[in-house]
Amino acid sequence: MNITATRRTVGIGIASLALMGGSASGVAMASSGGTAASAGVEAKGASACPKGWLCVWSGKNFTGRMQKVQYNNKDLSRFAVFAGGSWSGYNNGRKCDVAVYAGKNYTKYIGTQPRGEKGNSSHKLKILSNKWVNCR
Repeated sequence: MNITATRRTVGIGIASLALMGGSASGVAMASSGGTAASAGVEAKGASACPKGWLCVWSGKNFTGRMQKVQYNNKDLSRFAVFAGGSWSGYNNGRKCDVAVYAGKNYTKYIGTQPRGEKGNSSHKLKILSNKWVNCR
């Protein structure tokens, strides 16, 4: 599947999802690029996603390893949950939608997940960066 077809297909998944009912409870926190992480823990259900975070699970329906991210992240490549496969995600952000990208440094735009949206994707897709947008 080429990147255009993937964007179209995944964009629908992200819009109904997300990147992001998207795993062990690892934490990635970044402020304009720097990322720190902690070890993950098995977390089930969208309610495991704290307010103000984008959470992505390695399995469908918010099961498996969860990775949560806050702030903008230029490089998510070291987090296995963002590496692809079937996943679910939840944008539990406080004020913003979240744009997700297949490339580091906000390149190869995939789509934007509205604040409060959650869902599943059956498409293999890497999410390598995210940026909070449309803040209100």
